[in-house]
Amino acid sequence: MLNSFRQAFKVGDLRKKLLFTLFMLLVFRFGAHIPVPGVQPDALAQLLKGQLFGFFDIISGGAFKRFSIFAMSITPYINASIIMSLLKVIVPKLEQLSKEGEEGNKKIAQYTRYGTVILALIQAVGMSIALGKTGALVNPGTGTIAIIAISLTAGTAFLMWIGEMITEKGIGNGISLIIFAGIYMFFIIL
Repeated sequence: MLNSFRQAFKVGDLRKKLLFTLFMLLVFRFGAHIPVPGVQPDALAQLLKGQLFGFFDIISGGAFKRFSIFAMSITPYINASIIMSLLKVIVPKLEQLSKEGEEGNKKIAQYTRYGTVILALIQAVGMSIALGKTGALVNPGTGTIAIIAISLTAGTAFLMWIGEMITEKGIGNGISLIIFAGIYMFFIIL
């Protein structure tokens, strides 16, 4: 396997794609350590001691436990993709778009991105309000909830962009690689 990896680095175009993918995954891992402002880390650690949030923390690569800007990981994108797949069966216009080839798929991907941001915002607002009720916020109020929700939504949108860039300019499916990197790094951290 190591020999195959060395051979891959000898091919110029493949080396660029590998390095780009590794760089983007490094950006993902770095962002998993940038905390969301307005959250008390000690109060959050007490809240997350139970088993309920363990699985979500695994998917986010430990970012949920630290409540970083990538705490929601890429799950809103996955949910939006599933919803869009279901809507293609129900909504005739979406079904027609899916049959139009590349242009139709680009339009559906654009709708999926919009859906991701909407779902991320809804989830982020819900998480922010729930944190406010548990006393884990530094200054509970509308402004703090808005800052936290915007930070989490922006983090998810940025992860979605990283995933798309990896798919376009790197190697493999970027979203799947982000999920893999999150799970893999979670177990390395342990």
